[in-house]
Amino acid sequence: MRIKNSVAFASIIIFIICVYSFLLGNNVFEGKFENEPIPWYFLAKGLFCGIALYLLAIIAEKLTDKK
Repeated sequence: MRIKNSVAFASIIIFIICVYSFLLGNNVFEGKFENEPIPWYFLAKGLFCGIALYLLAIIAEKLTDKK
């Protein structure tokens, strides 16, 4: 249970960092939106890594419960 909570927190932090880099790379904080490909990559990477990390923790928790 503790592993799932800490992994959920880590995946949220990863997602927040990637969304921030997406917004920073597209100059949203300056009041304009430039559609650059690299910030979109960071956003997709954040979504994938956050969800994959959380699902991996759930799978590992289920496997350890079976033993």
